[in-house]
Amino acid sequence: MAKYADIAVKGSVENIQNLALQAFTSNGFTIQWDGPTKGKAEKGSKGANILLGAMAQHHSVTFEIYPATEGGTLRLIKVGSGATGGLLGMRKVNKQFDQLTDTLSAWFKQQGLLLNVKKE
Repeated sequence: MAKYADIAVKGSVENIQNLALQAFTSNGFTIQWDGPTKGKAEKGSKGANILLGAMAQHHSVTFEIYPATEGGTLRLIKVGSGATGGLLGMRKVNKQFDQLTDTLSAWFKQQGLLLNVKKE
């Protein structure tokens, strides 16, 4: 399963920041910026995740924006393995990460800005 995903897009770093913020928040995530080009997106309750394991709905991802000649790359980095939820929790974390990557990629594609997506 992917540990990170690179979403290459056209546009300035500022435009990528704004679109990433819109994409995350429209999907129920809250954003905490750790600087102008990196931060963390979270959705759900961390406490419930500990108590309920795979049944909980907490999801967290860190991200960073790297400038490039044609625009920039939004790198999503999976946080945690989901091991507290057992095998089901681990599968769920991987599935959520893939779904988030696909959702954000689709968001940039709708805007006509998506260049490519690479999952590692």
